[in-house]
Amino acid sequence: MKSLLLACVFGLAVCGPVMAADIVEPAVTSEWTWQGAYAGAFGAGTLEHYNIREPDIGSVTHNVGSPTIGGFVGYNFQSGNIVYGVEGELGYRFKKGHFHDVPGPGDLDESLGLFGSLKGRVGMDLGGYLPYLTAGVTVSDLKTDAVGFAERDGTIVGGIVGAGIDVPLTNNVFLRGEYDFSFFGKKSFDYCGGGCVLEHKVQAHDFRVGIGLKF
Repeated sequence: MKSLLLACVFGLAVCGPVMAADIVEPAVTSEWTWQGAYAGAFGAGTLEHYNIREPDIGSVTHNVGSPTIGGFVGYNFQSGNIVYGVEGELGYRFKKGHFHDVPGPGDLDESLGLFGSLKGRVGMDLGGYLPYLTAGVTVSDLKTDAVGFAERDGTIVGGIVGAGIDVPLTNNVFLRGEYDFSFFGKKSFDYCGGGCVLEHKVQAHDFRVGIGLKF
């Protein structure tokens, strides 16, 4: 079921802008430009990958599918057909993973929750379609609970890269499809005051569909 959900979301992210462009002709004139401020919201299907290691025993890996929502704001500059700028986002991943084979405590709950990113963007105006690439830094709130031991929370910092396409629907409204890959540095928590340390390494794949307003 999770694989089917992610496949559907990915299909929407890739094909949604194209279908929308067939239904609503982009409102692009000779004066059209992507330059300026914009803001919007997105929904996503996220595949989270957890690697959990107890240094003296071993490690396990788990994948968790999660619904995600968020918002973004940014500013574009345009020089000829080249569009570049900066974008910030804030979102929340809802699903908590429940793992029963973690070295040491055995049972562990883990989730990413609140996250934010700051990304640079560069793309090409193709006469009403804007394919683009992004890269930047991302921060997330990692929450863990070693059942029967302790709860530990912390901030994890990493990089984010992605690609997408923006398609104008009207003079100031555009549709977005985007894929992002987030990778975080290792985070260690002690669950029993010494000797119960788990190392967490996390990655996330986001398949997004959004709508934005250009000011």
